[in-house]
Amino acid sequence: MTIDKSVLAWLDEQQAEMERVLPQWSEINSGSFNPEGVNTFGEAVQAYITEHLDVNVERLSMPPVETVNGRGDIEHKPVGDLLRFRKTNSPSEPKIKLLLTGHLDTVFPIDSSFQTCTMLEPGMLGGPGVADMKGGILLMINALRAIERSSVADQVDWQILLNPDEEIGSLSSAPHLASAAKEADIGLVYEPSMPSGDLAGARKGSGNFSLIINGKAAHAGREFHLGRNAISALADAMIDLEKINHGDHEITLNLGKVQGGGPVNIVPDKAICHFNVRVNSQEEADIAQAHIDAVVASFTDREGYSAQLVGKFTRPAKPATPQQNKLFELITDCGNQLGLSIAFKPTGGCCDGNNLAAAGLPNVDSLGVQGGNIHSHEEYVLLESLATRAKLSAMIIMRLATEREDWVL
Repeated sequence: MTIDKSVLAWLDEQQAEMERVLPQWSEINSGSFNPEGVNTFGEAVQAYITEHLDVNVERLSMPPVETVNGRGDIEHKPVGDLLRFRKTNSPSEPKIKLLLTGHLDTVFPIDSSFQTCTMLEPGMLGGPGVADMKGGILLMINALRAIERSSVADQVDWQILLNPDEEIGSLSSAPHLASAAKEADIGLVYEPSMPSGDLAGARKGSGNFSLIINGKAAHAGREFHLGRNAISALADAMIDLEKINHGDHEITLNLGKVQGGGPVNIVPDKAICHFNVRVNSQEEADIAQAHIDAVVASFTDREGYSAQLVGKFTRPAKPATPQQNKLFELITDCGNQLGLSIAFKPTGGCCDGNNLAAAGLPNVDSLGVQGGNIHSHEEYVLLESLATRAKLSAMIIMRLATEREDWVL
């Protein structure tokens, strides 16, 4: 098709506004377990969307998330609300139905020292969530603004889903992602691109687990022999868990956090290890689960100890499929028209794109800004990518609307 260049030029004109809005959004703390902050940010996004797009708005409360605290007790922590925006004047027979997703939460807690934005150098803004993924949400909205100004507006039906818990596995919002996936033909997810500008291809699946070891407290001097040291037993378990990293597969198990103990003159009766597992397939997930279960079961015969496992695999692997590859071909071609050289690379990272794919929705999940050092205090965004990547999304949507039969299998 012949792309309406005036639509793309209009997006260039929004660059200054996006540069103004992004720092404001970034400096609203929306750590996953700061539900008030997540909702405050959600309100700012809602105000921006309703100012610029005709939408129906739904705000949905999410159930709390199960976590394990430092004492080994299961807690239920609240999370923020999920927001859904539906195009008001949906066409009765759209050429394409799109689901656009993003997340309102960041990895930076309310007490993080990383709360403000800094211009690191001309065109490079540092700040919490500027890349992951407040910049992505901002360019997504502006891409839709451009589409609604274009000749394909009456051929595209779309909805936006913004969840509050992606950074902790989308445990509460997963059913809503799966349900929305059933209503769409294609999914567009606004995680940041790689620092090079390349996009994510196949993604690994992921599971988060906590292993709780219960022993027996005793005086470390007078009755050491009567105690059962939970930290020592957990150390044995972690060594056994870590052995899976050396198998003939691509499973990785990361021992991420250890808690336990107290005064050094007491034999500790509780120790906890939190760990993450990444897999390339359901077969690898089954292998990893069997390995973990065997380690836990070994405590059945260990006198004076017990073990409890909390957690599960929450994001299935997202392999490259014929439909995914077709989308990659389309996006590569769109990039070429914009002077962008885009490649798709497999990654061990995972996101809501995994969930959408598991629900049967083909999607591309790194259409957000170009930036880097995400999940660290050095996170940054290349500001020019706000308009550039918005134009990429607008072109993708225009071509899906007019060339659906070429790209949707």
